[in-house]
Parts: sequence; C-alpha cells; structure tokens
Amino acid sequence: MSLSNELQIGKAGEHLVCADLILQGYNAFLADQGLPYDVLIDIRGKIKRIAVKSTQKIKSFGINDPKRKGKAVNIYRFGTRRGKLGKVRAREKDVDYFAFVALDIKKIAYVPIKNMIVRTGKIKQTMDFKTKNIKYQGRIYSTGKVRSPEWGKYLEDYGKFPI
Repeated sequence: MSLSNELQIGKAGEHLVCADLILQGYNAFLADQGLPYDVLIDIRGKIKRIAVKSTQKIKSFGINDPKRKGKAVNIYRFGTRRGKLGKVRAREKDVDYFAFVALDIKKIAYVPIKNMIVRTGKIKQTMDFKTKNIKYQGRIYSTGKVRSPEWGKYLEDYGKFPI
C-alpha cells in the first residue's frame, strides 16, 4: 500500500469520527496535521483530544498456528504508534481517547486512554477487535480444549463516545 493511499485511509477515518461525534450531539472538529491527536471534541466546555486509527478491512491471523488447525481468526488490528513508520509511542499526556475505525463496516470503537495503559505504565501498542458480523470459534489450547468465543472486544460495543 502506498503512503498516499495510507494517508487517504487515515483521512477517511478522521472525517468519519468527526461526523459520528457530531451526530452523537458533540461539537467535534479536525485537528491540524502533525499533532499526536487528530480530532478535538468539546465536552461541557473542556476540549478532549482523540487519536484516530483506521483500517480498510478485517484481517486474518493465526492461519499457520498448528493449534488453530488451519482456521484463522478474523479481527481488526490497530497499532497505536504514530509518526513515520510508526516509531513514536503514544503517550498519555498527548491523547485523551483513541478512536479505532473499521472503514469497511463504518464502525468506530472509542476507548479512553486510561483503559489502554498496561502494567508497565505505557500505552498498549496493539488493539484487536472482533466484529459481531462473524461467528467466532473460540481459542484452541494445545490440549485441544476450546475456550468460549466470548474472549476479546467487539468493535460494535464501543460505538458510543464514553464521557
């Protein structure tokens, strides 16, 4: 995928987030380029910063995992790093929320930054979401036991902006 196409995908996600927030009743607007956030939202007179991460489509992972017996898990995977080649780690002081956008189904997951901090005190580098459009098998352990498919997060469960 060319850099130009990636920029267009990112721009589409930013515009979709802005429109979605406005339709939810918020004042939202696009931020300038080069900032660690992409959209600003006014919540009761306070400005909050949203970093937008977008993907065009769902991806298959784990197809070569022998425990999965050739069955891939289809998820939306998002990286939280920013900058050229994704080298800059997201920081809590720069962003208040992340908006993860699946362009193919026009769904957005809004997650507060405080919910993305791992034990090390840093921001989680990758977020995975399932979609309710797919029936998931569940995790297969090396023993062959299958865990309930209820693990993980559904993109559709995060569509309302959390105040």
